[in-house]
Amino acid sequence: MSLTIEEKVWARTAEDILAGLKSNAETGLTSKEAADRLRQYGANELPGSTGHSAIQLFVMQFADWMVALLAAAGIISALVGDISDTLLIAMIVFGNAIIGFAQEWKAEKAVDALRKLSEPHIEVIRDGAVRKIAATELTPGDIFRVRAGSAIPADARIVQAAEAEADESPLTGESLAVEKNDRTLAETTALPDRSCMLFCGTALTNGHATAVVTATGTHTELGRIARMIATAQSGPTPLQQRLSRLSKQLALLVLGICIAIFVAGVVREPFDRWNSRLISEMLLTAVSLAVAAIPEGLPAIVTVALALGSQRMAARNAIVRRLSAVETLGSVDVICSDKTGTLTQNRMTVAEIIAADNGSARTDSHDNETSVRGVLVAASLCNDARPDPDGTPTGTATEVALLTAAIRNGIAIESVQTQWPKLSERPFSSDRKRMSSLHLSESHQPIVLVKGAVERILERATSHGSLCAETLELRVATTPFDHQHWADHAAVLASRGQRVLAVAARKWAVRDTLQSDTDDAESGLTILGLLAIHDPVRPEAADAIRQCHSAGIHTVMITGDHQETARAVAAEAGLKPTVDGSMSGQELESVTDQELQNRLPDIQVFARVAPEHKLRIVKAWQANGAVVAMTGDGVNDAPALKQAEIGVAMGITGTDVSREASEMIIADDNFATIVAAVEEGRVVYDNIRKFVAYLLTANISEILVLFLGVVFGLPLPLLPVQILWINLVTDGLPALALGFEAAEQDVMRRKPRGREPSIFSDGLGRMVIAIGTFMGACSLAVFIMNYEPGATEETLPIARTMLFTTLALSQLFYVLSVRSNSRTLWELGLWSNYRLAGAIILGFVLQMFILYLPACHKWFHTVSLTPSQLLVALAASTLPYFVVESTKLWKRRKAAIP
Repeated sequence: MSLTIEEKVWARTAEDILAGLKSNAETGLTSKEAADRLRQYGANELPGSTGHSAIQLFVMQFADWMVALLAAAGIISALVGDISDTLLIAMIVFGNAIIGFAQEWKAEKAVDALRKLSEPHIEVIRDGAVRKIAATELTPGDIFRVRAGSAIPADARIVQAAEAEADESPLTGESLAVEKNDRTLAETTALPDRSCMLFCGTALTNGHATAVVTATGTHTELGRIARMIATAQSGPTPLQQRLSRLSKQLALLVLGICIAIFVAGVVREPFDRWNSRLISEMLLTAVSLAVAAIPEGLPAIVTVALALGSQRMAARNAIVRRLSAVETLGSVDVICSDKTGTLTQNRMTVAEIIAADNGSARTDSHDNETSVRGVLVAASLCNDARPDPDGTPTGTATEVALLTAAIRNGIAIESVQTQWPKLSERPFSSDRKRMSSLHLSESHQPIVLVKGAVERILERATSHGSLCAETLELRVATTPFDHQHWADHAAVLASRGQRVLAVAARKWAVRDTLQSDTDDAESGLTILGLLAIHDPVRPEAADAIRQCHSAGIHTVMITGDHQETARAVAAEAGLKPTVDGSMSGQELESVTDQELQNRLPDIQVFARVAPEHKLRIVKAWQANGAVVAMTGDGVNDAPALKQAEIGVAMGITGTDVSREASEMIIADDNFATIVAAVEEGRVVYDNIRKFVAYLLTANISEILVLFLGVVFGLPLPLLPVQILWINLVTDGLPALALGFEAAEQDVMRRKPRGREPSIFSDGLGRMVIAIGTFMGACSLAVFIMNYEPGATEETLPIARTMLFTTLALSQLFYVLSVRSNSRTLWELGLWSNYRLAGAIILGFVLQMFILYLPACHKWFHTVSLTPSQLLVALAASTLPYFVVESTKLWKRRKAAIP
């Protein structure tokens, strides 16, 4: 039987649900039944992008107009009887396809592996035994168990619960935990009030529960929202926009040049010499030049560079879901970050203790004086948290913080709680804002211990004193009690963004209960001290924010906390906002979009912000022209995550919907990880610029050689197969190896490039044209020096071979100078990128094979060069490298001159 959310499972008893699903709360489903249902209902996961099969990926390598041009060139060669050229072109086409397939297959597998890093697991009952399985394997009718801290992997009807509470803020936006039980509800019960249900994407914060799965995957409440979000369309990334513009510009430019070369090559011959061989030769040359001039390997190389970047990011806890997002990170100029768990540790900690008779003592000083120990013992006894078997405290975040502080100060919690057990207690309530417990001291004196909000404790206090940690005896000080003194201390602690609790005690006459006369038991209190609790800022957060500042990235903290607390935490993290540098959610709602856009550059903190406000903040920054990275963890954050150029989902606290709407998941919920990912994004973009510059410089040199050769009336300086060979050797491994270059020294000291700058900004375009022209001129000069018009049969093969060798080797040497914009090869070290060094050596060896293996002469129309001829080609091929390296030194010297 299939149950869906429309059947209102919350209005039916747990027994009815179990019967309908043919399941058993004690034994669960059988493995066979679970497998059958998994096939029927599908995996418990939200829909993602569908990967391509190996065959599809391989076939896709041929779905490119540049491959079509190569195929046309091969057909033309066959028609004119040049079978060797046809076979060689076919080998090049298939070689490129195999390389492209291997690169893209590796990239897809890398992304799949990264996606699995965040796959959760769950305890289920199968065949009567408890098993731990991947949450994706859950199916309707499964019985699972969750305890405090567990994520809920599917929608489920509670069968049994004990003190269970769930955080449903990712689904409903409600910040308070919701009590959970197994009671049947009315059909009209609204989603936030369905206390007998557990929902996918939420988490249990207290107690434990056993539940039966009623909906999985897209059939859950979370999946319903995910389907709506999936209809939104994301725009192209900055890299996609730049490469699109580059492709259009290159296509038009190369088309014009190739037509010019074809026409010039044909019309330079007298009309009576026109024949099919001349036309086919020039057409083949023009097509080959087009193939060489447009770097068809660029998309594959970009894909590999992005995949490499994603793998480096994964090693730094940043899991990228879409490869294009790797480069987009490098364009980010605004990071909107959540506070809790991202800038802070998401771990409540006692930061300071003010004891009644000795002033202030920090918990990390291991101060063992009686007064401080007494405060910690009292806070540990008036407490519902308990150590688990390995000694780690479990319970609510605040109470765990109190036990942890006691442990750090040398107090044996389990021993203390056993020695001084609770005789009775009055639990904390939101009305009373305090908790009290009754214990017996060593002298059998009943002692009431109270902890809670400072104002509620102070209004009932009449004295101050200390508690002996060894005997639990209360000592009341004889000095006057100053109510204002304690209120002032509490105000100072609160101004630092800390939550302040007061701990008090009093002697009591009744030994066994606090249920009667509770108000009397909690009056006439003796203040023992104050405890300042906060979620500490991550140690690395301040340094990460400093990196953002030096990188020109505006950092914004967004939190639901009060403004005073938010500003205090922001200051500790290094943001240092002014009063005018923060804005509350209420104020945000009162300003117009234009007013918000005008104020944004001055705002570093948004406080008391509801999840829906994030979307407006993102849109306002984008209206100002910014590239925005936005963090979020809940369903209500998903629209803002999808709106931002880079949506960053939390790996620990994030929901499936927030992950689906995001481009990146940070596995440790750490702000420093986002900054590290931005750095990697900048490195990837730098490397993409490097091999774009390298490829286009090489291609310009080839175009220039052929164009000037035709214009000057020379025989074709390069033959089509030679062009294709240079293209294969230089566009392949050397360009790919540039993707492994390490970060430039100033990568995080530059301003963000934003949306507008071309990929050829900062003089890159001028350098590409200048060096490409110089490289082509040097190569053509070698040809002219060795070609004698009167002895064409003897000198033309030598001249072509020398030009062919000079051009191929000059591109291999030139790639060494492309590695850095400012540092020379000798500063970088030849082997610091050993892959590139290996690619250059391999290319050099292959070129020598073509020169000196007689079997290659027929294929590539080459001859063996003499040592002196080879030396000339080598000398000419190193000139572009030395020009670029000398230019770097000149620019640095010029910049150093005041």
